[in-house]
Amino acid sequence: NAQPEEIFKKRTEFGIDQSIHLLTKIIDTSDDKNKRIDAVKYLGLASKEAPNLKQECFDTLENIFISEKNKDIKCEAAKALGRLKLTKSLKPLLWGLENSTDDSQLRLAVLKAIRKTKFKEEIINLFIKELDSSHKKITAYVKDQLLVLNPELLVNKLIGSLGNKNLSNKVKVEIIKLIGYEISSLNATFKDSSYIKIKYPEIISNLINQKEVLLAEISQILKKEDRILLESSITILNFLKEEIKEDIIKLLLTDNFLVKKNAIIIAGKLELVEAADLLVQNLDSLYNEVSLASIEALGEIGDVSSVPDLIDILNIEDITFEYSDIDMKFQIMDAVKKIYLKHETVPYDALYDYLNMQNDTIRESVAFILGEIGKDEFVNPLINLLNIRNVDVKKNAIIALGKIGHINAIDHLLEIIKNEKAYWLIKKVTTDALFNILQQNWYKFDSDDKELNRSLNKKIATIIEYLREEEKENYKVKLGLIKLLETFGDERALDALLKRVNDFHRVVRIHASNAIKKIEERLELLDVD
Repeated sequence: NAQPEEIFKKRTEFGIDQSIHLLTKIIDTSDDKNKRIDAVKYLGLASKEAPNLKQECFDTLENIFISEKNKDIKCEAAKALGRLKLTKSLKPLLWGLENSTDDSQLRLAVLKAIRKTKFKEEIINLFIKELDSSHKKITAYVKDQLLVLNPELLVNKLIGSLGNKNLSNKVKVEIIKLIGYEISSLNATFKDSSYIKIKYPEIISNLINQKEVLLAEISQILKKEDRILLESSITILNFLKEEIKEDIIKLLLTDNFLVKKNAIIIAGKLELVEAADLLVQNLDSLYNEVSLASIEALGEIGDVSSVPDLIDILNIEDITFEYSDIDMKFQIMDAVKKIYLKHETVPYDALYDYLNMQNDTIRESVAFILGEIGKDEFVNPLINLLNIRNVDVKKNAIIALGKIGHINAIDHLLEIIKNEKAYWLIKKVTTDALFNILQQNWYKFDSDDKELNRSLNKKIATIIEYLREEEKENYKVKLGLIKLLETFGDERALDALLKRVNDFHRVVRIHASNAIKKIEERLELLDVD
């Protein structure tokens, strides 16, 4: 009546041969399922210590695996066969794999046993076929085991499998994902492929040699809406860029909406300058997703000549465009910004010309773009926009000046603050811009340039005076000025802030009080120094 675990633990006392016979007897005669499962488990472990009985153990385990009806016992037998690591175990295990199509638990146990027994050529191919499984645990296990292989061997096997007509499209999709994952894990960056070319040259040569197969399969899977699949395809094609340019451009001419959209994305990621003209043609596609993909791709390619085509999309008279196509508007601005940021030296005359147009949507969009690029040379053209009546144009010009952070803009922004007719929102945006400019130039307050130092302190004094005197100013504007003085103010600001402690708005009173505390703490630290 000894339990299998007890028999195994006392195998030295009982003798290994006797222990194996006791375990075999339990398997053959016991009615207790759990006891039989344990007996199978410990039989597999004990057999390693009895070379003379290894064949007998194998025969017992093989018989259980093939004839046993209970799934749990069958799974344990598969595990035990795997522990034996005998090549002859493959025959019953492969038989079990063919006859366990509907049972994921048993199938997974068999795959694990096969993996322990052997993981060479034909077994690798078997695991690749298992990528077709509808069970997530099986596909996850198979992927993990394949990724353990030597990178060159894995990529070579995966590429070779793509040409197998007996494999389903699902398997080929998973193969593309695995190739992309493996390559991206080896490569330091998407842009720099030097490491993988030096360390794993065979991978690159395989990709190039099999480019027709790869491109054929990728062209087919481009019909799917799958982000990971697309990213993997891009990773692979990046190594074939020079060889497949014309093929990608041909895909841009297809009538299939999804293929075209994905091909556009690939052209952008690969920065195919040769595709720019076709991308421009797709800017006014009937399909909004194709247009948006073309805009983004042009931004990634970085061809300055496409800027007018992008901005001209905004040159429409329908004022509702800004609200109905807000995503497209922002994507255009982002694309133009990316194009210019790709070039260290490039003329901005085209953007300046757009600032002189009478289309406010274009002017405010270009103002936003100039702020994102952030060149000092944009300050004067942006200052000129401060006289425009349109709120959005003026607002974006102010925000852009704040991002650029040049002190030449401060006086012009202070004029907006002091203008009693200025819209409160414009004033609030202006306080934020002033804060950004002062933050970027604060170190200049301690410079040896006395004239500059005096000028900056005078500007702070103007802000202090305005906060002190303008009680009726919008409370959000006051909050912006208080925040500014809290960070950049000195003892001169205390009087104005004390006045705001008695302000009508509670939130202003609270912020003014907090600002006073911050300034006083800062002054105390200066006194200690």
